[in-house]
Amino acid sequence: MKNKVLVIGADHHNTLGIVESLGQKGLNSYVLIVGENINSFVLKSRYVIEGWVCSLPEQVVDEMLKHFSDTKNKAIVYSSYDNVSSVLDSSVQRLSPFFILPVTNISGSLERKMSKEYMSDLAREVGLDVPRTWMVSDGEVPADIEFPCITKAISSVEGSKKNIKICKRREELEEFLANSEHCPIIQIQKFIIKDFEFQFLGCSMDNGKHIIISGRTHIDRPNGIDNTFFLKFDKVEPEFLDTLSKAKEFIKRVGYSGTFSIEFLKEKSTGKNYFTETNFRNDGNAICQTSAGMNIPYIYYLYYSGGDWQKELSTSTVSTTYLMPEIYYFKCMLKREFSLKEWWRNYRRTTCFITYFKEDSRPFWYSLFREFKTTLRNRL
Repeated sequence: MKNKVLVIGADHHNTLGIVESLGQKGLNSYVLIVGENINSFVLKSRYVIEGWVCSLPEQVVDEMLKHFSDTKNKAIVYSSYDNVSSVLDSSVQRLSPFFILPVTNISGSLERKMSKEYMSDLAREVGLDVPRTWMVSDGEVPADIEFPCITKAISSVEGSKKNIKICKRREELEEFLANSEHCPIIQIQKFIIKDFEFQFLGCSMDNGKHIIISGRTHIDRPNGIDNTFFLKFDKVEPEFLDTLSKAKEFIKRVGYSGTFSIEFLKEKSTGKNYFTETNFRNDGNAICQTSAGMNIPYIYYLYYSGGDWQKELSTSTVSTTYLMPEIYYFKCMLKREFSLKEWWRNYRRTTCFITYFKEDSRPFWYSLFREFKTTLRNRL
């Protein structure tokens, strides 16, 4: 296989998951880490040929062009970072002679399509249920707002998790919106009391011509707003097939090529599947599908390198997998989000971790060592 692999993302288990998935198939990667940490734990992987670090997403394009110049066998690029996906999509003209990119069919449109307003509108168009939504740009609380509600940044490119808050009263929401640190536009949605969360994981090729969804995650986290948690991954059951069909139509209309995840909440009282957002990049939980038997990053590589991707797909069988984000989940237990007994029960049935891999354990040990150093420094 002549096409090189370039994985771009933060120093995060998401980036590592792509490297590990491809490495298990004999494909080693070049890796570009975006962030301030020059001592990347991802770059400790045995499957990394060479790695580089740049401070900002805006520096990614120049760094890519510095290291790749083959126009015949283009490097196949994977993104694990929203800001990187946006930069790649807006730089297609410069990059496309040398790279196969995870972008949309209209250059420069991905950042707009990553906005939660665009995603909510398109989700409704394809028939998905979406929580009642308000957009606020002036800090004023809409008169018809329903409580409890949850706030989010309009775009993952502009915002961060500090923009997420569950508000139970108008005064609480007003105080939150008055904070000048928030991104210019905040999305407010009716808070859905969930039975559980789930995601569809997969990839799209040729702007939605071929869409593969490997299965769905099942995440039970009653009090959390982050889906990095202990989860079950399995085939998509018959009762979710209608939602699955609409999710594929969503990806097709966006015109996206690349790995993705689509997130939902199952409402406790009605059983409705509420769409929340789509991630146009590799998902942090996506390593579970590789463990389950379907290596989506590898199938994507075969498609664009001229390999027999259909044979790989047809011989892939998904089996039940339990994923544990080992370090983070242990910290949640220490914070008493759940009991030691529950942690032990879930640990015993775990079949996949997000940073620990038996055949490639250096990233885990380096990450754990760094975690200990940070904890000790904070206590001194």
